[in-house]
Amino acid sequence: MLMTMDAVVLTGLGVLFIAVPRRILVAFHFQNLPQGVDYMIGLWGCVFATLGLGYALAAVAPRRNVLWVQMGIARGVLELVFSIVCAVRGLVTWEQASFGVFTALFIAAAYLVLYPREEAA
Repeated sequence: MLMTMDAVVLTGLGVLFIAVPRRILVAFHFQNLPQGVDYMIGLWGCVFATLGLGYALAAVAPRRNVLWVQMGIARGVLELVFSIVCAVRGLVTWEQASFGVFTALFIAAAYLVLYPREEAA
């Protein structure tokens, strides 16, 4: 169920990042950035959308697709560390980074707790 939820969120964010990058920037408290940033946000949206579709396919049989679960853990940990480093270095404000920090922490922890294990015989 977590993979399905993650798939829906990632795919939805991906579509929004591609379709309305300016609104995404405002939602994350970034204003007055050059229009060229829209291109980078759109590319990020392509990554999110395809990752979300992969998670949706893996959610059907997570034990057979354990690599996707491992990627979810790796993604969450990397996003968490990156967001914290950027906030500590002053590249973004806590307000800008907080959504990413808490979302990444939740995803990494949830995938770790729910990691597919061999069933007891």
